[in-house]
Amino acid sequence: MKSSIFIAIIFGLFMLTLIEGYTVVIQNKVTKGTDTMVAATYGDEGGNFNWWHTNDAIVENFAEAHSGYNITIPDNVTTYWLVFGVDWSTEQDKWRGPFTNNGDQCWHFHGTLDDWKIYGC
Repeated sequence: MKSSIFIAIIFGLFMLTLIEGYTVVIQNKVTKGTDTMVAATYGDEGGNFNWWHTNDAIVENFAEAHSGYNITIPDNVTTYWLVFGVDWSTEQDKWRGPFTNNGDQCWHFHGTLDDWKIYGC
């Protein structure tokens, strides 16, 4: 009896390590030739994010127009913010959050280089 409880506990711990975080899916509906970027951070830093240098992103990704992509928030992160940007845009990056890491999300970019919006799917 004691050995079966021990085995059940070990199996449960093993299964916990296999659980991945949740995914943030990005649909990229901006005009051709435009690159979009998304990052997850621990807080709302406001303003433009430091995309090309050392930053405190938990995870980040980017893609060209009409190419969908995603980021996976690690399961050890409980809450996070998302920052969205368009490379070379004159518009300021857009921050959304805070979010609890308890489910997948979907967002999409829509617009042009200097006139773009973010919408939930």
